[in-house]
Amino acid sequence: MDHADLSNNSILEMLLKTNRPPTDQERAIIQESMSPTNAELKAVEDQISEATTHIRALTSQSRIEQMRKQAHEEAFEEAEGKLKRLRKEKAAILEATADHRRALSTFRNLPEDVLREICVACVEADIPKLSYRSTPLPYILAQISSDIRRIALTTPFLWASIHVCIPTWYSFDRKRDTQICSILASRASEWLDRAGGSALTVFMEDPNYEQTEDTTESDPSHELFTTLLRYSTRWRRIHFESNCRDALSTPITRIAALTAIDAPLLESISLSFQLGASVFYGSTLLEIPTLKRLTLNTFWDDLPEYAFVSGFNVNWAVLTSLTLRGGYNTPSCVDGIAWILLDTKCLIFCDIVVNPSSGDSPVCEINLPFLEILHLTEKTFEPESSRVPSILDLLTAPNLTVLKIRAAFLKNSLLNFFKRSPRVQDLSICHSDSEESFAEIAELLHHCPLLSILSLQPPWKANPAYRPAANVDSFLRAFVEDAGAGVLCPRLQKLDFPAKIVFSLQTLRQFLEAKQRGSATQNDALAPWKSVRIDMICIKDLKIYRQMLDLLWEKREMGLDVESYYKDEAILPDKYLYRWEYS
Repeated sequence: MDHADLSNNSILEMLLKTNRPPTDQERAIIQESMSPTNAELKAVEDQISEATTHIRALTSQSRIEQMRKQAHEEAFEEAEGKLKRLRKEKAAILEATADHRRALSTFRNLPEDVLREICVACVEADIPKLSYRSTPLPYILAQISSDIRRIALTTPFLWASIHVCIPTWYSFDRKRDTQICSILASRASEWLDRAGGSALTVFMEDPNYEQTEDTTESDPSHELFTTLLRYSTRWRRIHFESNCRDALSTPITRIAALTAIDAPLLESISLSFQLGASVFYGSTLLEIPTLKRLTLNTFWDDLPEYAFVSGFNVNWAVLTSLTLRGGYNTPSCVDGIAWILLDTKCLIFCDIVVNPSSGDSPVCEINLPFLEILHLTEKTFEPESSRVPSILDLLTAPNLTVLKIRAAFLKNSLLNFFKRSPRVQDLSICHSDSEESFAEIAELLHHCPLLSILSLQPPWKANPAYRPAANVDSFLRAFVEDAGAGVLCPRLQKLDFPAKIVFSLQTLRQFLEAKQRGSATQNDALAPWKSVRIDMICIKDLKIYRQMLDLLWEKREMGLDVESYYKDEAILPDKYLYRWEYS
């Protein structure tokens, strides 16, 4: 063995004992030592290709020339034998250079803990899905290489979350459906066993099968749900979703029958269905002591109104997250929701749908001292002068930072609410596409000095076509001009403004540029824009319209994230195409 071989071997031995990547000189030495072997490997691969082509030709000829069958069979056997020898020779060459290729491998140069974190990052954004016909993400990771496969299969976190996708349509072939669910049950068991002793997040779907007297025999998903329920003692979060409309499903009743003994670690429950709320009336599942987050998303059509408040055994006082949503017939009226919120003590997140009140609302104030995020949908369209009370009239949330409200514009309710809850930083509200409405919004925003994100959403119902667009020059200038009351929301950095509006080019330029120049008012510098999304569909003058687009393009080139809806791709210069979002 010459000096070059010794040098190469010593380099390989040193590299394979560490995670240090090779230097340029070491890489060159390794690649040079592999050159003869690579040339030999290429020659063998070429011979394999020729042998394969020859075998195909012989196979084709043997079908045509039946009279020379024996001769072709002998040639065929000889060619197959040669191909077999060549493949063995190729395998031997690859084995001889395995250390060289491993030393140059990108993955080998990364520590195992880094590779493990990469795998974790791939799955933590969403729950991996297990379905009959597709390969779930953890298994895709395991197919990258033998090293990644070992890491993926021995990282419990990758297998601690599972979304079991079950067909929700009738196939009219119960035997086949039972076989599919049985396969899914086996795969789910193998999956969850790999999670070790980790707490589990499980997303289950109701297959929506028709029920008969013998539900065990008629429901193909029985084995699958039995498998998932076997792991209930390790459930930390569960999400159950059903599209069943005609009959109560067996899975719903099995979920509702769970107790604290069955699920001692359960922290989060999310239930979404159109039929079956009555099954949870009196169920102890919703009062498990460890439960902190609850989502009930249903139409509640099979419940009397009073049951929404009194029928569910929920320890409201310990919840930190509460979501109550449903259809228009949901008995979640102001008074019903108010009584629930009065019982809460620790809410941080709240997402509720409130229908018009059918009774007297509590006269006492609802104080939510820890609430940080509120998503509110109020389904009432009456004018404010005649409408029923808003839930906002009762709430005080001094630490609220995010408010998303979808309702008719509630000026008085919002004004008083902002006075009691002045720390809102992220606000999304509806407007009515009129100059008076934007003036009222500006008045409200003076009570949101910490606001940094604002989204002004279109009204519930689209405006009639004949209604003129609102001129918002004064509204936009209020964000950058001191009109005596101070600049509106000086900390505002992100604005989403889809609306039926018009404004001048001068106002748009001032609106975009004043903050970027670092203007100051009352010793407080204006926060620069980070993102602006504004609607220009109602700008009728084509010349002005193009000048506005030029201005936006200029600001984009300077680094500002600014977008616009526009009306007709055909009238735009080529430089705008595929760059702008349009309606």
